[in-house]
Amino acid sequence: MEITDIQFKKTSFRFTEPVHVAFGTIEGYETMIIRIDTDNGITGYGEAGPLGFVTGDNLDTCMIIAAEYKKALIGENPLAIERIHKRMDEMYNYNTSVKAAFDIACYDIAAKNAGLPLYRYLGGDDPHIESDMTISMNEPEKMAADSLKWVKQGFRILKLKLGDDIVLDSERVTAVRQAVGKDIILRIDANQGWKVKEAVAIEPVLRKNHVEIIEQPVKARDIMGLKEVKEASVLPVIADESIHIPEDASLLAGLRACDGFNIKLMKCGGIFPALKINAIAEASHLSAMIGCMGESIIANAAGMHLAAARRNISRIDLDVTFMTSCDWITGGFTAEGGRILLSEEPGIGIHIDHF
Repeated sequence: MEITDIQFKKTSFRFTEPVHVAFGTIEGYETMIIRIDTDNGITGYGEAGPLGFVTGDNLDTCMIIAAEYKKALIGENPLAIERIHKRMDEMYNYNTSVKAAFDIACYDIAAKNAGLPLYRYLGGDDPHIESDMTISMNEPEKMAADSLKWVKQGFRILKLKLGDDIVLDSERVTAVRQAVGKDIILRIDANQGWKVKEAVAIEPVLRKNHVEIIEQPVKARDIMGLKEVKEASVLPVIADESIHIPEDASLLAGLRACDGFNIKLMKCGGIFPALKINAIAEASHLSAMIGCMGESIIANAAGMHLAAARRNISRIDLDVTFMTSCDWITGGFTAEGGRILLSEEPGIGIHIDHF
């Protein structure tokens, strides 16, 4: 099989409500979607959703590099995914978002060629997963009300955005727990917003409110600070911005600096490196979760299939799809609240009305 054509274009999506996190407010996102055609008629779709302060690239660089990758990859076998990554890495060291787009499209083709949904192609057997829903950082009363809204829509796991002030953060968590009751799972994500002493100080309050995990409490590069929080915390501490590529996973695992990884396809470069990160986690007896930033149903469906294929990826944070509306990209899965049933169509299972 050979790649005969690669097309890509920009598109944009808006959140139904702005998302407030420790480093700013996000009202929507732009992505680059790609289509890879092959000589046997199979087409694969992928997506790049860069977030500059996390991934270090942007949509303009994705478009430029995609044009260079197109020149290099026409004629290549899309099933040879390791070789595809080798070619991309030889040209550009970083730029993980655009690499993820090509990676996802190649896996879509590979699974379609095998006649299998992607999660089965990757070795999974259960199409059921469950995602949390992110609650934007606001005043305690607003976060409690937003949490109740999503619980009424069927979500049983909530991830609260915190990180600007530990006193107010304590009030936020307490308000949400009182509003939703004891049976809803709460996770918190500080998005690098706390200092080490603050993270350690607030942990008993989080524990009192039966929080499940603490995600990225300190600055991304403060690895020893992350380790200090982890060692002082009863609750599991999950690295997000501190881990991008497999080499980061190896470093964090070796230092025992956290209890698990939040894997994001845009951070690491797609499914191929994500599988490596999860393997490092599993071999190191660390948990893994799969997350997202600003991606549409294309990349999120790919992440869902990956999660369904690996039991060690035990937490799912692929909620952006539920925060936006899009009538021209469909399929991939059905959902009741956060409970997701993956499509049994070959590949990722998504359909694009116009490209």
